[in-house]
Amino acid sequence: MRPILAVVPALPPSFLIPIAVVAFLLGGAAAMRIKNAAPLVFAFGVAFLAALWSRQSITLHSYGLFLVVGFFLSTWLACLEARRRGYDPNIILDAAMPLLLVSIVLCRALYFLVYPDQWRGLGEFVQIWNGGLSFHGAIVGALGTLAYFSWSRKVPFGTLCDCVAPGMFLGYAVGRIGCFMNGCCYGHPTDLLWGFRFPDEVNRAILTPPSHPAQLYSTFLGLLLFAVMWSIRTKPAFNRFPGQLAVILLAFYAIERFIMEIFRSGATAPTAFGLEWLTRAQLASVLGLMILVPLYFVLSRRSNPQSAIRNPQSPHVPAG
Repeated sequence: MRPILAVVPALPPSFLIPIAVVAFLLGGAAAMRIKNAAPLVFAFGVAFLAALWSRQSITLHSYGLFLVVGFFLSTWLACLEARRRGYDPNIILDAAMPLLLVSIVLCRALYFLVYPDQWRGLGEFVQIWNGGLSFHGAIVGALGTLAYFSWSRKVPFGTLCDCVAPGMFLGYAVGRIGCFMNGCCYGHPTDLLWGFRFPDEVNRAILTPPSHPAQLYSTFLGLLLFAVMWSIRTKPAFNRFPGQLAVILLAFYAIERFIMEIFRSGATAPTAFGLEWLTRAQLASVLGLMILVPLYFVLSRRSNPQSAIRNPQSPHVPAG
């Protein structure tokens, strides 16, 4: 495990203005070319980060790095899928940053609801590089953000979710590598050869007994489920109604999380109602499946294959 990858020295103040000028010039040119303000927002973000960097050194945390890499991979695949379905990939790009911010806030909020003893004050809320993000919160944040962009861009909500769904498990798998590097979300003790010793959650100066690398198990299952989702996304049987892939994704995640909690049980997973054999995440998975399975069959009876994928010449795709 290596929670901190590197410490980057503070940026010399003389570099700040040139970086800001270049960022706004490139952002302004891109905004005029595509007639969208998103590049200017990105340029402002670059200038703001440069200003912060000029005031102090930057600590590169492995957890945050893998989280960002996973997010960008998922966004890139969502853009490819949107174009394949006949929609403008810029819809995905415009939704990406709000989706990330909303998801992080809800991830963190849900984490502290599940682990109230970890709350140390408001400053603790923003320290996401130490871990402590609940993926269930990310799901709620993603669905809420996509619902807003579905309404504002006049794109069917289910179809927009289907564009995002196939690549989600790749981002999830990469993010779990960050959990492993950070030493969080590990499993209960094991005598297997591949058991790892992780920093104890209460006193990180103490190492746990050899434990299941549950994070790497999640990475393996995430890659496997990504391969399944990516292969079925073009099959007519899985494009019978808008939202079909998204419902399958959520069901797969519920099953994956239920299985992973078996290895995490007793180590990092709080139990539900004091039952040692059931964690809160497993309970959430069961409740989720109880909703998703009937929902799938209800939507399949109202299926309209033509609404799941647009004609490639859709007006949503920019000319040229």
